[in-house]
Amino acid sequence: MRKYGLLLLSCLVLMLGAASLVVAQDPTATPVPPTPTPLPPQQFNQVATAFMGESDNFAGVDPSGVTLTYWHQYSNPFQLSVLTGLVNAFNASNPYGITVNAIAQGNYNDIRTAMNNAIISGELPNLVAGFNNDALSYDLDEVMVDLNPYFADAQWGYVGAMQDELNLGILNGWVYEDGRRLGWVNQVSANVLAVNTGMVTELGFEGSPKTLDQFKEIACAAANSDLTGAEGGAVQGFPIVADASQFESFIASIGGSMFVDGAWDFTNEQSIAVLQLMADMYAEGCAYIPQERFGNTNDFARGLNPMALGSTAGIPIIMNNISQSGDVVTDWTVDVTPPLAEGDVAAIQLFVPGIMVVSGTPEEQLASWIFLRFFTQADVSQQWAEQMSFFPVNLTAAANLVPANPYFGVVNDLIAAGSVNIYLSPQQLSYGAVRDILATGLADVTSGGLDVAEVAQRMTDDANAAMEGG
Repeated sequence: MRKYGLLLLSCLVLMLGAASLVVAQDPTATPVPPTPTPLPPQQFNQVATAFMGESDNFAGVDPSGVTLTYWHQYSNPFQLSVLTGLVNAFNASNPYGITVNAIAQGNYNDIRTAMNNAIISGELPNLVAGFNNDALSYDLDEVMVDLNPYFADAQWGYVGAMQDELNLGILNGWVYEDGRRLGWVNQVSANVLAVNTGMVTELGFEGSPKTLDQFKEIACAAANSDLTGAEGGAVQGFPIVADASQFESFIASIGGSMFVDGAWDFTNEQSIAVLQLMADMYAEGCAYIPQERFGNTNDFARGLNPMALGSTAGIPIIMNNISQSGDVVTDWTVDVTPPLAEGDVAAIQLFVPGIMVVSGTPEEQLASWIFLRFFTQADVSQQWAEQMSFFPVNLTAAANLVPANPYFGVVNDLIAAGSVNIYLSPQQLSYGAVRDILATGLADVTSGGLDVAEVAQRMTDDANAAMEGG
């Protein structure tokens, strides 16, 4: 196995207490206890579908009676109650007698550690939660299953018009350059711009920023105003978070990418434009760097800035913080990061963690796929999305969704209607390292005051070195 020696070394380092594992792809993902106080399972009354016809790829494979182990990250008590309810419904209703044992393994970092240890021991689960680059990492040890043969199968898959019910723009985010599908999206959140429309109107503008230039104008107007928020605090400009997702959202909305022609590139026109924008806004006093984690959205809820970028998973937290801050924010919305010119199609960055099928017997692998399909069944997908505040990949579910709050509904409509371009982070094993490189670079060109072109070249060199190093 290609990673075997590295994994043994990693275990030794962990025993010495000298290692830390940090690959955070959703900025709202907060470490949670691995053994939460349980809540009663949510009730799912849906029945798992039986699949008819003759299989193209799995003739003679019978998934009946298979027991599966699923390692997941839903350690939050409420989320765990929803996941448990869904699993219970599948176990009780699927016509094949498949049983899924769902085991909370902590957060994504905990799962990576457990999975790497399992690769060494051989005691692997059947299904495991993670991100795209996790699949690439585990694939080095040949334990990932390509789901395309299942997806395209005449009996077990999505054939012809059946695919019209799926948001393939999201699901295909787990299809890699070699054509393999190494995972299945089961939760979707988005990076969105929260806009204090009441404040923006008071500053002389109308609604969300329509262009990148107008975005800067609003931030500068806020920073130079005499407006105050909760407890008389002075309103500031835009809160810059040294996080890769913030950079990616802005660059995607002006039609750029940080991965071009098979290489990381922070020196292209769009990347330089975003880095320069952040550097200029900070230098001109139109932006600031929050001093606490989630300080950007916490300040937004206190009426201390006009706009803040964050995950839709954090919308309920913003709503709660607005209430606790005395409702100084009375009129606000969520929108995409603005494009370069008015009328251009903007982009929205989606976070698309999913579930991977781990190599096992043919029967275990087919049973695992049947469980993944249950997640995407229209009625199941709708309830799952409504309760978890995720966006469904089933378009029928998206159309019938009863949103948890109006802000969630606004973004769901944008995604379901296809009125914005979908941006997904590059499917590269080095992505985790690049996120750290980018975060450092953003800090360097803002609070560090370093030259944008020099930092961009350094980031490009370091990112490509990380890619070459595997």
